[in-house]
Amino acid sequence: MLLEHNVVVKDPLRIGLRFASCYPNLYRSAMSSLGFHIIYDFLNHQEDVYCERVVYPYGKSLETGSPLKDFDVVGFSLQYEQDYPHVLEMLRKGGLKVRKEDRSPQDPLVIAGGPCASSNPLPMSQFVDLFLVGDGEVILPQLLEKIAQLDNPRQDIDALLDVEGVYIPGNKVKLVQVEDMRDAWRPVKQVYPETDNPDLIPAFGRSFLLEVSRGCARGCRFCMAGCMYRPRREVDLKTLLKTAEEGRKSTGLNKIALIGGAVSDYSRIEELCRELLQREFQVTTPSLRIESISTELLESLKESGLRTITIAPESAWRLRKLVNKPITDEDIQRTMETAFQMKLNVKLYFLVGLPTETHEDLEDLVNLVGDLKAMAPHPDSLRISVNPFIPKPHTPFQWAEFNLKETKGKVKFLKKHLKNKHFKVESPNKSLVQYILSLGGTELADIIEESSHGRVSLSKWKQLTPHITHTELPWKDIDVGVSDEFLEKEYNKALKGDLTPWCETFGCYHCGSCP
Repeated sequence: MLLEHNVVVKDPLRIGLRFASCYPNLYRSAMSSLGFHIIYDFLNHQEDVYCERVVYPYGKSLETGSPLKDFDVVGFSLQYEQDYPHVLEMLRKGGLKVRKEDRSPQDPLVIAGGPCASSNPLPMSQFVDLFLVGDGEVILPQLLEKIAQLDNPRQDIDALLDVEGVYIPGNKVKLVQVEDMRDAWRPVKQVYPETDNPDLIPAFGRSFLLEVSRGCARGCRFCMAGCMYRPRREVDLKTLLKTAEEGRKSTGLNKIALIGGAVSDYSRIEELCRELLQREFQVTTPSLRIESISTELLESLKESGLRTITIAPESAWRLRKLVNKPITDEDIQRTMETAFQMKLNVKLYFLVGLPTETHEDLEDLVNLVGDLKAMAPHPDSLRISVNPFIPKPHTPFQWAEFNLKETKGKVKFLKKHLKNKHFKVESPNKSLVQYILSLGGTELADIIEESSHGRVSLSKWKQLTPHITHTELPWKDIDVGVSDEFLEKEYNKALKGDLTPWCETFGCYHCGSCP
């Protein structure tokens, strides 16, 4: 039994449009997603719309137990490529055919948004009627108004192309964003569960999610979000404090999770944390950027109960320059030393298999981790996580390849030499599948459908390995702002080991994303 607070109750028979907001991953992930909260709160503020939530592995809503087939619009949030088969499972359980061509004109319109829908939705285009490229709160009002005007949105789907940010393969689209954070939607009455079941507790625990900024322009060359969502836009301090107070009033939650593309880059981060502490809030945050961590920030986070900070050095020094993240070993050591002195634990994220990576780079990485391990006061105070590098669309590294055999060899080497009590490596096999889903096109429909029924052999996946050429990108019709010329220039600079300083301090590079 799950008890939830702040659930919206409306009479489905008395409203014009029923919307199922679907999250194709487990409940604890869904309820940790600010985007999921935004859509729910935003749509339920529209008088004639009732938005209900459907969470994997189910095909019925949490609010009324209605199956997906009973809704007018079924919207999926595509956060991770690995969730694609879950979308199909949910459609099936909700009484719908998975392929759009097999559904009738009377069936609901199936749409999808989120980072994967904005970057490369083609692998899912046989199952989803249309995609939202950009921020939902900007696109949805016009889309729902248009749907209300049509007798049959599925039959007249091309009429929806008039809406900015709507993408149907074969057409061009430009990513749509909230340009001024004063216009961003801030859900105050957030739904939160009361439960002892650890599987249902959101990732940030019993926290109110507070968005401090959107976007990041640091220019890490592997990062899709950092290339797509530019420029960085901040919420002003006054608004944040007011939202936090209102959130506490409507949820009773005292813990604030700061959310943003690069939370510690927020220009008044120390002041924000200090003010929240003075108002007797606890503060937590996802990962922090080493460049913008100050002692004052760590002190505030520790005072509010944070026990572990997460930082991502990515690799050894040569490769940090390659990915345009020029933090030195000394920077990392200084940050960790401060954290350990404050009795904080540290979690480190690394990548393996970056372009041009050599055996010497891996040895440098092992030596660096050895030095960092020696700093840890006890074995439980340091956690290390290694992920194989996966090229992503709309990044300078979209032209790089993923070599499974090489990656396996490198992972084996790291496992042998990085002996640490808390050491985790993502499976290279899973990473290959993610690579294929990230960069592939419409040819992946059959294997996605097959994998929604059960496991598919790795050899079958391997046959679909993408080979991205400089001239033919599957996502060429999606304009996210950053130009391919800029990305190609950045790729060539990476191969030379040249840096591109942060545009917020250095000045504009004309990447294409700013008006």
